[in-house]
Amino acid sequence: MRPALRDSPIAAPATFGDVLCIDDDQVVQILLEEVVRLAGAAYHAARSAAQAKDLLVARRFDLILLDRRLPDSDGLLLIETIRQRGDCPVIVLSEMGCPQDRQLGIGLGATEYLTKPFNPAELSMRIRLILEREKRRLERARDAPITLGHLSYSPAARRLRIGSVETYLPPAEGRMLYLLLTHQGEVLSRDDLTLGACGREWSPGDRTADVLIARLRKKLPNDIAEIVTVHRLGYVLTARPGC
Repeated sequence: MRPALRDSPIAAPATFGDVLCIDDDQVVQILLEEVVRLAGAAYHAARSAAQAKDLLVARRFDLILLDRRLPDSDGLLLIETIRQRGDCPVIVLSEMGCPQDRQLGIGLGATEYLTKPFNPAELSMRIRLILEREKRRLERARDAPITLGHLSYSPAARRLRIGSVETYLPPAEGRMLYLLLTHQGEVLSRDDLTLGACGREWSPGDRTADVLIARLRKKLPNDIAEIVTVHRLGYVLTARPGC
């Protein structure tokens, strides 16, 4: 399931977000799990760069805690991969704490660079503050209209404007259109779409996503965009040339 889908305007999650802790030290992971959960977030673990890359492809995270001395890579090399997936904040946690190391980490895109050993209570507070800030940023982004040619969609109001004509979409249709518009050119599976639009996992025989796609196809002008079926994979919104 693709990560960015947790950005969809559905019911608020039970936690502040998902935090990926990338560190090969089992003792540190046990401590980080407690720190992350104290901050009100969900804990996820990776113990190598390769494992982290697999998780980053599979889902979206709201914050990443990153060690440098991984068994298969300098953790800083993962920042580029993280940035390719979006603007997820990154806190580097490393024993390598000289000014040059800090400058390198921040220069490569880390949000913060902390040295080990760290204060668990302080780290938990930093995690909570960053997640709260990211939540506010995403809420502001969701309120901004999304435009495509002479189509404009306002997610908060679920208002679809095509030229001078306005319509208001039902909640599930609105959430699905938001996903498609914010992932143009990206194939979204039925699992992605069902979770984003309805807040539940897709199961074989569940036709909800297909029904919602059919309804949206009737509402989107063919000269602006097309929702294309990708056999066995899902759907993709493709913009017409010139939009």
